[in-house]
Amino acid sequence: MRVLILAAALVLSGFTLAQTASNPAPISWGQYTIRQEAGLLRIIRSDRTQVEIRGGRFEVKQVELTGRAPVELWINEISGPNTTAYFFTQEQGFRNLLIYRGRTAGVLEVRDVNNDRRAEIIVGTDVFADFGGLPREVYPRLTYILAWDGVRYVDATARFPTLGFRTLSYYREALRDALIQRDDVNARSAALGYYGRGLITGQAEEAKKWLMANTPQEIRRWLLDLEGEAIRAIYADFACRVTVSYSRNLPPRPVCNG
Repeated sequence: MRVLILAAALVLSGFTLAQTASNPAPISWGQYTIRQEAGLLRIIRSDRTQVEIRGGRFEVKQVELTGRAPVELWINEISGPNTTAYFFTQEQGFRNLLIYRGRTAGVLEVRDVNNDRRAEIIVGTDVFADFGGLPREVYPRLTYILAWDGVRYVDATARFPTLGFRTLSYYREALRDALIQRDDVNARSAALGYYGRGLITGQAEEAKKWLMANTPQEIRRWLLDLEGEAIRAIYADFACRVTVSYSRNLPPRPVCNG
């Protein structure tokens, strides 16, 4: 009988440990507490749920966005390959500052890029995944820089054309290398990335002029055939990814498909 009792105790102990491992310890954030359960994260104050986010798994960080205490809350919700980032503040009352629907790209860095004591948010986009016949593994990665305009986060990439994880110079070098190696796939990817980067930084005319002068005819023709589609994709992409929600239940209804 003692053996059976001991075995049962070990099973229950293992179950308790499994529960603890799957449900991380609560996280304090000022007057709020973040609790995680299977497929659910809740932000709680005084035993009342302020917001709940459903999803796969979660990463919780505290970051300084405004230059003033208290720090802000950054939550990544990860479902398979897709990531959605949520930023909340306690300043002027608890509220959502930004939701970035990254899909297979997400928030890359939070950094004050212009030394104004208010951090910018550098994010990636997979807008050119499965685009123009390119294999998914070589599609060009683009980055946006999101900055606070006094009311909300907006696209400020054009204000910082030399910043970001993928700049015009990066794509120019990648294109030159691919052409030397006669790698048509990576040459097309770099050319598309170069033009896409020009579109989001306000350098589209410069980028197109350089591409027309420095790429083989078949790549120029391929780019010109895709130009209108690339422009539409870029400008629809940002609207699909960035939003704010005052709903208690997140994620909000998607603003676009995909």
